[in-house]
Amino acid sequence: MTYDFTQFPVRDRMNDRLVREVICAGPASYATGGDNLSAPDELGLGEIFGVYGHLSDGVTILQLWWNYTTQRLLLFVTSTGVEVANAVNLSTFTGVLLITGKG
Repeated sequence: MTYDFTQFPVRDRMNDRLVREVICAGPASYATGGDNLSAPDELGLGEIFGVYGHLSDGVTILQLWWNYTTQRLLLFVTSTGVEVANAVNLSTFTGVLLITGKG
């Protein structure tokens, strides 16, 4: 594996980041390629560095992946590793997300 540290300030502590912990409900119609998450409008952040957590409906677990380049939140079905299909209703999926960023 290779790691690119050039996108973020190098620190060994979290005290230079803003952290938001939110309860999230899935969208009524998921868009393939990821869901928009507006840092300033929805979270009061200037930029999002990472989104961590899972969504579940009590049966299926969805894994999250924050695409830093496109600034979109992608959802994958954990059991298959495949991205959720376009226009799928995920409104019954909920979870707690930990979001890190800067002001």
